[in-house]
Amino acid sequence: MALEWYIIILLVLAAILGILIILLGIAALRAVFMKKTFHDDKHFDMETDGIDYKTHAEHLSKIIQVPTVSIRGQKDNTQIYKFHDLLEQLYPNIHRVCERTDIDGALLFRWKGKDSSRNPILLMSHQDVVPADGQWKYDAFSGEIAEGKIWGRGTIDTKGALCAILESVEELIKEGFTPVCDVYVASSNNEEITGDGAVKTVEYLYEKGIRFDLVMDEGGSVQSYEDKDKGRMVAHTAMIGILEKGRANIKFTAKSPGGHASVPFNKNPFAKLSKLMYTVEYRNPFKKRITKPARVQYKAMAPYMHHFRHRFLYGNLWLLWPIAPYIMHKIGGPAGAVVKTTCIFTMAEGSRGANVIPETASVTANCRFMVHEPLVPSYKKLGKICKKLGISMEMLAGFDVPPMADMNCYAYKYVGKRIRETFGEIPQIPYVMLAGTDSRHYTKICDCVLRFVPLMMTGKQLNSAHAINENINVESLERGIVFYHDFIKNYGQEL
Repeated sequence: MALEWYIIILLVLAAILGILIILLGIAALRAVFMKKTFHDDKHFDMETDGIDYKTHAEHLSKIIQVPTVSIRGQKDNTQIYKFHDLLEQLYPNIHRVCERTDIDGALLFRWKGKDSSRNPILLMSHQDVVPADGQWKYDAFSGEIAEGKIWGRGTIDTKGALCAILESVEELIKEGFTPVCDVYVASSNNEEITGDGAVKTVEYLYEKGIRFDLVMDEGGSVQSYEDKDKGRMVAHTAMIGILEKGRANIKFTAKSPGGHASVPFNKNPFAKLSKLMYTVEYRNPFKKRITKPARVQYKAMAPYMHHFRHRFLYGNLWLLWPIAPYIMHKIGGPAGAVVKTTCIFTMAEGSRGANVIPETASVTANCRFMVHEPLVPSYKKLGKICKKLGISMEMLAGFDVPPMADMNCYAYKYVGKRIRETFGEIPQIPYVMLAGTDSRHYTKICDCVLRFVPLMMTGKQLNSAHAINENINVESLERGIVFYHDFIKNYGQEL
């Protein structure tokens, strides 16, 4: 009898192993023959008749020359209002036709459409920039036009996009065009310091009962490379942010009697805090999970991954979902950040003397919340660890994960259509944005909030935001203007 059960168990295990081998074989074949919807790296020639490259580049150059730098703790809007005056000079048609509202430095333009009873759309890009330290190739606020590029702080983040939006609206008004629905342009004055410009703008719109079919802000871009032999940019992927993670800065504090370092004692404040940091860093307490937005992102990415192992992993979540989050966590970086809430310690305070044991020591962490473990559960989880260690915690600032964009609506599909019309048949990747934007506030009044700017950027240019030598190609600016121009002109015509 025992032998019979032993044989049955072996047969069952062999069957399970056989099924597993078959499934892995299917997964491998899928990874090898995964169908691409689009072809990578195909240059798309844009119609250039009538485009005034020189004037557009000069306008962005002037926009860069106004140093609208945001510094936390300072509320001087002098440069912001100089910037407003410049926009009035550069875009007279917008200021003649559109209703302009100044909300403590944040700008809101309303361009009335043929049918104001329809839900409007909103395009946005902030006015302010971060400080420009370090040695630049060209002065950070010179707006130098050289080497086929416009140089300066804000060209990427995000005056380049703002310029493209305004240029397109100005040109459409000049052509005598009137949009189908109302078109809004919003530009906050303090996004870089997580300011209240966008908050006040949303409150203003909410009180008026306005809801948008689409809001589109900074975030993903058209990833590109320069073909120096042919003197042009080649687009290869459009990254469309459909969600951004929540965020909080949390301060952790430990206390002791303090004293002289020559007579140390157990459980001094930094020892307690080090246990907390070790626990979070090496025994990560947050759940790893492939959520809906992560699944959407990886499914879109899989066919275009160069390495077989990545196609195998990302393209077979139907099979690998139980282990995939842990593999991605081990990979780390963006792959790991998408499958979990993250908590990284960035600041520390203690005594001012090397020979003094502090009475109070603290560390501050930056947390980024994912949809399956948002702010409140994550905060409670950290609180349980702190309680065991005798550490107090305080949230300095924070906000929860906003809703994911509706990908089934007309507006989302229309964005994809305009990307194809402007950049060609390149892959379009909906993705989870790890950084924060003003657009999160607009989820209160819009179901389709996207983080995407139609600007072609190389990896180096993308990384120049907040760094030295920030720049954008003149061709990229032009293609962005064409995108917004055609976007507004054709939006809603099919409905």
